[in-house]
Amino acid sequence: MVGLVGGGARAWRLSDEAANGAVGGGAATEADYMRRLHGHAPGENQCTSALVKHIKAPVHLVWSLVRSFDQPQRYKPFVSRCVVRGGDLEIGSVREVNVKTGLPATTSTERLEQLDDDEHILSVKFVGGDHRLRNYYARVKAV
Repeated sequence: MVGLVGGGARAWRLSDEAANGAVGGGAATEADYMRRLHGHAPGENQCTSALVKHIKAPVHLVWSLVRSFDQPQRYKPFVSRCVVRGGDLEIGSVREVNVKTGLPATTSTERLEQLDDDEHILSVKFVGGDHRLRNYYARVKAV
């Protein structure tokens, strides 16, 4: 999971935790999370990947940041700008994301597919942009 947590005079990002060695968890723990939370078996011409991050913060605090479809830059340091088309944030809302230089893309158009506050799940489908992703979904679950 990913998050940004306030603390004292300076907020920290997950990337700060990883750089300082505070993010932990053995391979067996991460494998267990993957078996329990992600059951997708890729088909022909498909791939899948997963990343587990342990954050020393209450799940409600992490979720309050991750669920912000309109502000992914709060916990994703590679996002420079995000604008949501239309008004309300609801399933089907679309956001235009600008990515900082150094990545293989500069823009991404993404649609909110699932926002489950009880199960702490956010799912997004990438529907456009200058990347080469096709039929790509991102799913985040805070546990």
